[in-house]
Amino acid sequence: MNKFLVVDFETTGNKSKDGDRIIQIGAVLIENREIISQFSTLINPGIPIPAFIQQLTQINDQMVEEAPVIEEVLPELLKILDGSVFVAHNVFFDLGFLQHALADHGYLTYSGPIIDTVELSRLLLPNQSGYKLSDLSTELDIEHETPHQADSDAMATAHIFLSLLDKLDRLPYLVLQRLTDLTKGFSSDVPELLGHIEHRRLLEGRLEEEGQEIETYRQLALRNRNPFHVDRYEAGLTYEYEEFLQLLQNKLQEEFEQFEWRVAQQEMMVQVFHAFSQSRHALIEAGTGTGKSLAYLIPSLYWAKKTGDKVVVSTHTIQLQEQLYTRDLPLLQKLFNSDVDAALLKGRNNYLCLRKYEHSLNEITDNFDVQLSKGQILIWLTETETGDVEEINLPPGGQIYWRQVQSDTHSCLNNQCPWFSRCYYFSARRKAQEADLIITNHSLLFTDMKAEQRLLPNYNYAVIDEAHHFEDVASHHLGLSLSSLQVENFLSELSSERGTGILDKLEKELSMLAQPSNVEEELKACLTQLLDGKDYVRDWYTRLYNWGVRTAKEGTEAGRLVKRFSATDWSEKMALGAHKAATYVTEWIRSLEQSLDRIYIGLHDNKELPFVFRGLLTDLHGSIRAGVGIRQLIQNLILQPEEEHIHWMELDTRTNRKTVFLYRVPIDVAPLLNEQFFSRKESVVLTSATLSVNQSFSYSLKRMGLEETEVSTIQHASPFDYRSQTLFCVPSDVPALKSGSDREFVQHLIESLVKLARVTEGRMLVLFTSYQMLRQVYEPLKEILTAEGLTILGHGMDSSSRSKLTRLFKQTPRCILLGTSSFWEGVDIPGEALSCLAIVRLPFWPPNHPVVEARSEYIKSNRGNPFMDLSVPQAVIRFKQGFGRLVRTARDKGVVIVFDKRIVEARYGQYFVKSLPETPLHFRSLDDLLPMIDEWLG
Repeated sequence: MNKFLVVDFETTGNKSKDGDRIIQIGAVLIENREIISQFSTLINPGIPIPAFIQQLTQINDQMVEEAPVIEEVLPELLKILDGSVFVAHNVFFDLGFLQHALADHGYLTYSGPIIDTVELSRLLLPNQSGYKLSDLSTELDIEHETPHQADSDAMATAHIFLSLLDKLDRLPYLVLQRLTDLTKGFSSDVPELLGHIEHRRLLEGRLEEEGQEIETYRQLALRNRNPFHVDRYEAGLTYEYEEFLQLLQNKLQEEFEQFEWRVAQQEMMVQVFHAFSQSRHALIEAGTGTGKSLAYLIPSLYWAKKTGDKVVVSTHTIQLQEQLYTRDLPLLQKLFNSDVDAALLKGRNNYLCLRKYEHSLNEITDNFDVQLSKGQILIWLTETETGDVEEINLPPGGQIYWRQVQSDTHSCLNNQCPWFSRCYYFSARRKAQEADLIITNHSLLFTDMKAEQRLLPNYNYAVIDEAHHFEDVASHHLGLSLSSLQVENFLSELSSERGTGILDKLEKELSMLAQPSNVEEELKACLTQLLDGKDYVRDWYTRLYNWGVRTAKEGTEAGRLVKRFSATDWSEKMALGAHKAATYVTEWIRSLEQSLDRIYIGLHDNKELPFVFRGLLTDLHGSIRAGVGIRQLIQNLILQPEEEHIHWMELDTRTNRKTVFLYRVPIDVAPLLNEQFFSRKESVVLTSATLSVNQSFSYSLKRMGLEETEVSTIQHASPFDYRSQTLFCVPSDVPALKSGSDREFVQHLIESLVKLARVTEGRMLVLFTSYQMLRQVYEPLKEILTAEGLTILGHGMDSSSRSKLTRLFKQTPRCILLGTSSFWEGVDIPGEALSCLAIVRLPFWPPNHPVVEARSEYIKSNRGNPFMDLSVPQAVIRFKQGFGRLVRTARDKGVVIVFDKRIVEARYGQYFVKSLPETPLHFRSLDDLLPMIDEWLG
């Protein structure tokens, strides 16, 4: 494999079998790792080129009119293809068009080796966020001037392929050997390529390429990690805080000539420091563009270094957690003239367990995603210092495989594990113990709280960023949840059809022993017991689903149905059947625990068993504990519901699996927050861009369980000029929202979005509060606008991944993205890619959602007004988050259009308007607004 022809075709469509034709060929010939020639030509397809293909490729009918037909080009293409490996990015697309053209014109089809650079890139570049040609070109710094032109695409693919070959040459020989086996199920001839490189390396005697950065341990190649050390920085901390800030400013001006603190940012630095020094809690609302990350990191680090007290910084999203650690802390490292003593700590399941991974490598499977994931992790181990799953882009099936190899408490051997000295999770824990500043997330913060502070080091000072989510995360973690998927996974981890369960592995290992074990019969009986139990479990949650679906209503934006229930509901006939089935399942799990326990004790007491059993027994012990947990959850969620909690189920009706999700949360979490968190800390600073409603913090304070007199509350407006950057519109002719049917509203919305898209040239994000309404709008909008060269992307329609859809939206010209819940915040699309934000409805939670319903009843019983005390403030904060998607920098300019007249006509509408940055509101018909929008966007 020394000769490769890298090919790219531009075509009239995606399906060669349906008559689509090639319109341009690009080919690059590589021999002995060097590009030796290039071939490209336009092709006359003999049929019109569709409008959207013309827009995508910039190739029109006039350009191909005088071009050769495919029959004239094939002889030349076949000449350079002779003896070459056929290489392409998404190879089966290009190969399909080639084979069709060859067959149509009397040639034998190509039968040589093929390499897919998408497949090879996914394997060798596991930390890539995307594997499109443009993504890889950017990441590998490869020039790609004209995407969707075959000559440019082929050349970019050739350079990517050469880069991948270079990486294969640099891999430790041990990794290369393992990869050859792991890739045998790949679609293209990747294993043959790996085998060729492995053989060449062997002949050349290049078996050890790892160098000092790689160590080999138990037949795995790992990146060397330097022992963690703390370089305490004392110089400069004799300065008082204000003087210290001035020194930092001087340093920043040396690094960046034009630097100066933003006024609000500088004020916030002082306010955070004062909150710590006065042992006082604070709520600080900092508008978009304030620079709040540095505004709390600098005083936090100063305080930690000055006093020796640890400071915990907690975020809602792992994305922000990563951003603080990889973007902001390196800057502070320069400012503090030393290694900043900061650690990143996430939930345990984010870290790879090397023992489990080592064991899984010996398991044979025909699942492509699992084999790819194993190969990706093998490469990643030579690069990662953290073992954090967020660094690696696993395929969809790899997420299931990750559960098999992730670190967890139940299956941990601790210091008895052969990998303990290299364990990623314990390494992260050790770093956190030594650090001044610990960056974590709300979820781990509350997990630590429930674990009685056994996960995080002891701390008395904290900064809570994205604090508008703090109460919701607290509700979830101070409550309970269980899904039918979790129960199924628990059973599959014990025994699966593929034979990869813990009991399957134990049975296999026992069969290889010279002397029979005294637990073999018990093990066989347990496997039979499991087969029966899977039927009992399926019967239970099917009954639960069938009972719930009869009266459930759409209550989540993900499209799930919801049903609230209490102890009195189980007397109904169908409910009684589900209740009895739940009782039977808990009794069966208890019986299973006893069987597993007998197997565990029988093997654990046998000291002559080989070492391999130690890990399996630890996994088995973990499964016993997991079974106890599931049994107790069913008991608490179904069999013994508590009055002071809200109980409900969610039903996923979009698949045939009849998945059931059960939840229990406290009706009022505020007292628990105060008692278990705030009262135990010296100072907690809560910050977000959205904490106030109508200039008041009373709602946020109440939901956190804080008293206004005991907390500092501060607002910093955004430094952006919203008057000159934002056109705020509400169409006056949009139909009123009626209970019952939304048909008239949806039809009007589709027509309005079509008109709006023509003016804005796409570049629009449309935020929905209902997944059902998004589905109703998606197809008609796509049908009308695709013909006009616009691209429509829908959350849950084109992909369920927010990051993938956001990336596609940024990369695709004239694009419209329809999003639901997760798109209301955390989406950052600066610049012209987003010029129009359309908000379909004010984001009230569905009144029939169990949590809203129960908390409304609770407020009413305490003589409050549920709508004004709960529903409106919740919606205002969410609306502010959505509004904030448009203007992300001082240069952004665009339109916000709200298709909900209640913001103008309802009395409570002023709460939404007055909570926004000062922006004039234009309330007139859509036809009158469109010329204004057109002029505004220029």
